[in-house]
Amino acid sequence: MPRSSLYAFSIVITLCLFPVPLTAQVVYPEVYAEHITGQELDFHIRYLSDSLLQGRETGSVGGSEATRYIVSRFYEYGLAPLGTGDPKRYNDSYLQGFVCPTGQRGRNIIGWIPAENQSNEYIIISAHYDHLGMINGILYPGADSNASGVAALLSLARTFGILKREGCGVARNLIFVAYDAKEFSMTGARIFALSLGIPAARIVLNMNLDQLGSSLEPPGDSPDYVLILGACSVPDHIIQSMNNNNSFYNTGLDLDYSFYNSPAFAEIFFSMTEQSVLSQMHVPSLLITSGVNDHTYKPDDNPDIIDIPVLIKRARWLFFTLWDLAQR
Repeated sequence: MPRSSLYAFSIVITLCLFPVPLTAQVVYPEVYAEHITGQELDFHIRYLSDSLLQGRETGSVGGSEATRYIVSRFYEYGLAPLGTGDPKRYNDSYLQGFVCPTGQRGRNIIGWIPAENQSNEYIIISAHYDHLGMINGILYPGADSNASGVAALLSLARTFGILKREGCGVARNLIFVAYDAKEFSMTGARIFALSLGIPAARIVLNMNLDQLGSSLEPPGDSPDYVLILGACSVPDHIIQSMNNNNSFYNTGLDLDYSFYNSPAFAEIFFSMTEQSVLSQMHVPSLLITSGVNDHTYKPDDNPDIIDIPVLIKRARWLFFTLWDLAQR
């Protein structure tokens, strides 16, 4: 019998002995990761850091335009307002309004992708979208801080939305939240945590993305790096997933858990970012970042300092990790 015929015969025998349900699908995450592109990431960053948005200060006209932009993307990508399963309901139901202690009115933007089959476990992906605004007539664009983190969050949301539409959903619920008022004592993150209504024990992980777009302060010689804070307080299998997916899919990142071998600075930086709020509620929480640099909180934090090729690697690695964790 010719080899090709023998191969076909063996497949038939295998299918007869071990039938596969007709609804079963094989998902290749690397195919879906290609939906995360440099063009998309760059567009989000340039839009959010454009002078039209006036630095995205909480409560400002520019901040409202940033809100509108992110809401429209959530709607386009098929995210449902939290608590519903229908993305075609009202756009404003993505919004969680609040007032900062100093009087500014902020709005968190929350959407989710429900698990394919009902699940009581959640993964939260977050990033703040506000920045400093205009100070003494000078624009603070906030391209790296934190249009870059929002760009990655939106790309992840779109990719998981595509999976959902194609019938390749996840086993755990994914919540995507864009926080407002990070620059006002992290009020948005505090309001979100206090009103979430999900027991902390049901939240598998909060992965917060903040300043993810530069390669200006590598911990070693390579610009292909990412800094991970909070690893000592999350279950081992989460760290294993990050490491394994970086290796298996050849994203080629240097995963740095030491934050420049400075535990004291790592603790300070962790406490100044939103995942610290859920961490205090005993939710496993990580900060994913490229670190501070000479442009942080300065007027020259603009799209020119963003390393798009490295940001693509980081965003795709995040997708592989989240896909893995969302299936367990």
